[in-house]
Amino acid sequence: MKISLLTNVLLLTSITISAQIIEPTRYNLDSLGYPTDKKEYKYIRVVENYNNQPNIFIFTEYYKSGKIKMKAISTKMDEPRFEGPRIDYYENGNKQRETQYSKNLINGKQTEWYENQNKKIEKIIHTDPKTLESQTQIIQYWNENNEQKVIDGNGFYEETTGEIYEKGEIKNSRKQGIWTGKNNKTKNSFTENYENGALISGVSIDANNVEHPYKVLFEKPEYKEGMMAFYQFIGKNYRVPYGLQTKPGEKPKLYAVFNVDIDGKLTDIKIVKDLGLGTGEEAIRVLKKSPNWIPGTHRGIISKVSFRLPISIQSPAN
Repeated sequence: MKISLLTNVLLLTSITISAQIIEPTRYNLDSLGYPTDKKEYKYIRVVENYNNQPNIFIFTEYYKSGKIKMKAISTKMDEPRFEGPRIDYYENGNKQRETQYSKNLINGKQTEWYENQNKKIEKIIHTDPKTLESQTQIIQYWNENNEQKVIDGNGFYEETTGEIYEKGEIKNSRKQGIWTGKNNKTKNSFTENYENGALISGVSIDANNVEHPYKVLFEKPEYKEGMMAFYQFIGKNYRVPYGLQTKPGEKPKLYAVFNVDIDGKLTDIKIVKDLGLGTGEEAIRVLKKSPNWIPGTHRGIISKVSFRLPISIQSPAN
């Protein structure tokens, strides 16, 4: 069945009003947004399925306090595959961010507000489906004093987002010239040169005053022989638990998350979607045996990076 894409809030609202909800499902989520069975969960997700749109689901997430955190459309029930608008909220109920998705990638306009509901920024984000790299155009920007610093794609941008503080010129909606900033957690500082939004070069200075030049912001961690070899390593070492039965041609997936540490070791391994019968425990056992990876970098400095891995399982009889 062809699914019509829902691309605006009005359509989302109309579906919410008119469609019949079938068996809403609740999941508890950890701090990273993954389902958890632990009592110390952080958020709550409710998935609602509609009988007139069998392949479209409404994901609503709540803070533990019960206040709404996020609402979006997904084309999958058991994991987020966002399509159309996603709206995030502060815990006081005020809107925080509205983002447009296409095939689970941010593509389109994104608007953000401060907690007092003063508008913060209007930008357009395009994500490459192959490389997953994003390009951002900043159209309008207001600082916390409600002073507009970027007007129609031109001006000066200065902000702290999470751990990162940065500032520089916006020209024709893109980063231009010399930008400077720092990581407030690691105390690393950086200087970058941009041309029409593209990073030309950058240099980070770490806490020991050592320079780290770079030409890309992020380098993902890699298995030394490549991902194909890593999956071969898993296939060679994974022992399918007794009792698991799959249909001919069926290869259900479990999902593992882990960190690739600065030395390349896989740490903090956990299963976020299990198939039962010990399949998750076996995946953890195999991942713990993995040789060290090539670690990832952020602004030229080796960094711990989170990784999400799907593992297809097939019973030996098939």
